[in-house]
Amino acid sequence: MPKGTALKDLEFSITLNDAGLIETSSKSFSAILQWKDVDVFRRPLSFLFPPDAHGRVDRLVASKTIMENVVFPSVPVRFKPGGFINFDMKMKEMSAGKRHLEFYKPGGASVNKNESSQSNTDMYSFFNFVERLLDSPFDGDLDMTMIEVEALRDEMLSEEEKKAVRNEVEENLKTHAVGGELGQLDEASYGLIVSGGFDEEAFEAELVKVAENLDIDPALMGIRSANVTIDDRDLEPETLRTALSHSRGLFVGEVEGDMAALESLTAVVDGVNHNRNLVLDAIKKYQFRISERLMMDNVASISVAALQQGKVNIDGRLRLPDEIIVLPDHPDIALEHDLAQLDEFSRVRAHRKAEDQDRPDFYELCRSCLVQDAFLGGLKDILDRHSLPAEKLGFRLKGMPPSKRGGPHWQAAKSLIEAGHPVWLDRFGDAVTDPSLYDFLQGGYVELPAEILSRLSNHFDGADIMSALIEKWQANSVGVLMVDLKNIKLKTLAQEMGVRLSVLDSP
Repeated sequence: MPKGTALKDLEFSITLNDAGLIETSSKSFSAILQWKDVDVFRRPLSFLFPPDAHGRVDRLVASKTIMENVVFPSVPVRFKPGGFINFDMKMKEMSAGKRHLEFYKPGGASVNKNESSQSNTDMYSFFNFVERLLDSPFDGDLDMTMIEVEALRDEMLSEEEKKAVRNEVEENLKTHAVGGELGQLDEASYGLIVSGGFDEEAFEAELVKVAENLDIDPALMGIRSANVTIDDRDLEPETLRTALSHSRGLFVGEVEGDMAALESLTAVVDGVNHNRNLVLDAIKKYQFRISERLMMDNVASISVAALQQGKVNIDGRLRLPDEIIVLPDHPDIALEHDLAQLDEFSRVRAHRKAEDQDRPDFYELCRSCLVQDAFLGGLKDILDRHSLPAEKLGFRLKGMPPSKRGGPHWQAAKSLIEAGHPVWLDRFGDAVTDPSLYDFLQGGYVELPAEILSRLSNHFDGADIMSALIEKWQANSVGVLMVDLKNIKLKTLAQEMGVRLSVLDSP
């Protein structure tokens, strides 16, 4: 696969004032496009672009975030005698709110190799990048390509080998991404925006060479890709973000569906709306129920609590809502679903045998409910109506942001704890950077994620580090447990490190 080339020679440049109006232009601007300075002075930048790009250009100029070093390929610029000429374009921030635009001959649209290379970002930063890119003047074809390299997940490779593979994969993908920007979808997957398609076979051939150079079996690379054509550049930002998030969920297997059938962004949006309606209809028709999974003390061979997961009946099959939609992206559905499930569960729980009333239950709550005032109020009404003590109803909160970052989710979790509810988090690693979590979670639980366990198990001191952390959690009255560890070797390792609690597999 050919590597991306550096930008060609600069053709002309334009400077915008702090109001986004054209202030100066280079001499070559007039020579190439045949506009005089007086023709464009104090004109909005959109004057130089096609009418259907004016909205995007105005948003780009108004944006406070500049995509430094991002190359917009084949941007159409107005030629005075008529028509448009395509150039590659870059935008830079200047002092006092001014902006400098540089235009190059098309064909070298990649990160300039003389400049520092951008590192890959998390998926949310990547989605922000896509949103800004769609607001840009670029009018060429755009596709979001998602790539999975199985070697980055393979347990047969050491962490050193994975790091070497990762460096090669990222360097290669950046040469094909518009602006050299990659999004990290999960530990083995990336997202990138491409113009003009992505050649998976050529990429796979490149990785075969990488494997040979690193003395790794090429069969372990395991390339898989999917492509989503961005066929609507005017989606509302929230709709765009939801569609991108849903596409990512489909690709990495967190959301059920046929990825091959969702070839365009509008098809993804239609799929999201369809799945929303499936969940809402199930709730309205009372086609939902709680699925129970016991938490076991494997040393004492007794159950100490239970995880309650709310499921809906979709086409005759009970599923978690986030198996078909990315539930945190739909706070309205999450709120209606979780309150309905909690009300029904609390009603049924009140009729348990006396000996089963003492066992605490943990409901798996969507984190988007936490930050809605209506949830805390609705929860209190449910507890009062069914005479359920708060200490008997805990909550499993998945996907919380890092604790040191704080924010509304952590404030809401604190409110739950102050109300007497035990809390169960999946942020095991936060104990390293935020010891205050020991007090925060007293009487609750923290789970040991498979990716942390796998990563540290390959480290020389990994097992000792994990054992010390587990001992610290437990000494502070916080239970450590394992959930959905499919790998027998990791399960055994967790037990050897002192994890005695586990949640039975989903029925």
